[in-house]
Amino acid sequence: MLFEKPSLLRLNLQHFAEDPPVNEPPAAEPLEPQTPVVDNKIPYDRFKQKVDEANELKRQLAELTKTKEDAERKKLEEQNEFKALYEKAQADLEKIQAEAQTVKLESLKTSLLVNAGYTGEQLERVRKYIVGASEEELNASLEELKKDIPPKSLGVDPGAVNTPRQQPQQKDLAEEGRSIYERLKAAGKIRR
Repeated sequence: MLFEKPSLLRLNLQHFAEDPPVNEPPAAEPLEPQTPVVDNKIPYDRFKQKVDEANELKRQLAELTKTKEDAERKKLEEQNEFKALYEKAQADLEKIQAEAQTVKLESLKTSLLVNAGYTGEQLERVRKYIVGASEEELNASLEELKKDIPPKSLGVDPGAVNTPRQQPQQKDLAEEGRSIYERLKAAGKIRR
């Protein structure tokens, strides 16, 4: 034989392995790495605590304000100054009515702009240009606004080549059924 297969050197791999120390138990490795979920929860708990504290402070402030107003009212009642109480109640009523009128005008502005064709993006920008204290004044202001800033179109190309598609005419279903029946009869598929 010209070429002999070289014999492989047999090694005992256990000979090279390290023996674990006898006195120390093997260290246990964690199966899963620590996740930062716990770290994220701490700021949330702090945030929730701060929100709860803020809500509690608001509630206490409302209670203090109410007790102060009640004490002031009782003091005026004791002094028989009902006129001052009446004037204060009237001022509060006027304030509430003014706020209600403002809310009503804002909702009317929004509905007029939406009905005119302004989109949500345009709505916020052009709302400030509509002014008035009544519906007629708001409508007049809207007409002027339409001349200056027209509502955004809904994607129609104003080019001369692009004409809107014509909708197909609706067919009478009974007539369509008759025509299908006649075609099938003429083709010999139906005998009658």
